[in-house]
Amino acid sequence: MASEDDDLRGFGEAARGLVGATVGADGLLERVRIAPRALRLDSQELEEQVLAAVRAAQQDRLARAGEPAPADEVPPALAPDTMAKRLDEFEAEALGRFSQMNASLDELLRRLEGP
Repeated sequence: MASEDDDLRGFGEAARGLVGATVGADGLLERVRIAPRALRLDSQELEEQVLAAVRAAQQDRLARAGEPAPADEVPPALAPDTMAKRLDEFEAEALGRFSQMNASLDELLRRLEGP
């Protein structure tokens, strides 16, 4: 049977579930989970994702306790400068992959056309 303390624990995730955090009923961090795939992130991004998971766990704990989360806090993953940076990175990655795919298709067409 779950105790009242278990009901007041908070759980949060970030980086599409690769990073997780648990805070106890007292609001203090109990556990951080980092999946091996999360280690592919650069150190700054991993730091941001850990922080986002911890904050999500803290907000979950506040919600379970019926306490309002601070209204002036914007999760770091949703901050405008972070979102702009991620969109730029996504665009650069997409363009790079598109260029690779285009080069592969050009090579395939050359091979099909023959000598």
